[in-house]
Amino acid sequence: MLEQIFFGTYTKRTSQGIYQAVLDTSQGQCSEPKLLTKIANPTYLQLSAEQQLFSVVQQANQGGIAQFSLQTPSVPLIAKDLAFGAPPCYIGLDPQRHLVFTANYHTAMVKVFRASATEPLKLLAQKKFTGHGPRPEQEAAHIHYADLTPDQRLAVCDLGADRVYTYSVTADGQLLNEQILQLPAGFGPRHLVFHPTAQIAFLVGELSSQIAALQYDPATGKFKLLQQLATIPSNWQQHNGAAAVKISVDGKFVYVSNRGHDSLAVFAWKKQQLELQQLISTEGKFPRDFEIDPTGQFLLAANQNSNNATLFERSVLNGELICRQKDLPLPEGVCVKFAIKN
Repeated sequence: MLEQIFFGTYTKRTSQGIYQAVLDTSQGQCSEPKLLTKIANPTYLQLSAEQQLFSVVQQANQGGIAQFSLQTPSVPLIAKDLAFGAPPCYIGLDPQRHLVFTANYHTAMVKVFRASATEPLKLLAQKKFTGHGPRPEQEAAHIHYADLTPDQRLAVCDLGADRVYTYSVTADGQLLNEQILQLPAGFGPRHLVFHPTAQIAFLVGELSSQIAALQYDPATGKFKLLQQLATIPSNWQQHNGAAAVKISVDGKFVYVSNRGHDSLAVFAWKKQQLELQQLISTEGKFPRDFEIDPTGQFLLAANQNSNNATLFERSVLNGELICRQKDLPLPEGVCVKFAIKN
């Protein structure tokens, strides 16, 4: 089986934009990433089943989001929405209501757009956040994630204020009925992933290098903290920033990337507890993002500072990883997305 992969990058040095590669799952080999389209600092991507590609974009002193069509090989730009200041760092999708969400670390803003294959990007609403935490990186609110819960609410991670918010979302993109989970000081919530069947979510703390298991109540939209666990060894004294968190399709294994320790932490979820199964090198420096392929057999990690990607084979029995291919040339890679098939 051939799987299409898209890579978001920084374009500070040698990268020119969004790159694409192909994973051959029968051979366990990934092709060398090639430039798909030129765009400045496409640091996060999202793909829709309608073959729409949404990307972070920067243009001079403006930042925002761009919408491309993957329905033709030329990948035409459909629309973009820019505003003065830094670009967002995350894009979330609501395919049922044709909504797109952006989270902006620098401006502490969540924006809600309407967009689909027949509707170009249109801004519907925006919300500014405030707050702070005890660490130097928490001098103000820093929104790092905005995406759907399984029951179609919006979850928002504020790294700066150690909070996770949830909102009801109206058809026209308004955010209502705010609920707040206040996390331990300095946790630094970055990204969130939901269990496929249980009312559980897993939250990665960038500043604390921890993962938290959360109970989620769909009746109220509230979270409850159940467990915290380190993503790095206790004797690691150098800097580390936990980054991406992903879950296997069966909900049995959770993965976290460590930037600094330069590893992937593999956790098993059993008996309502996370247990560390494995810590494995990403064979590169500063792995900001990774993704499990749709078959569940492979995991592909992007190493930002060493300009390479690494392919791992994944055991469906114990979740552990084996390096199959390293030193795939990828300039400044920071986002990995597999294509969504209709």
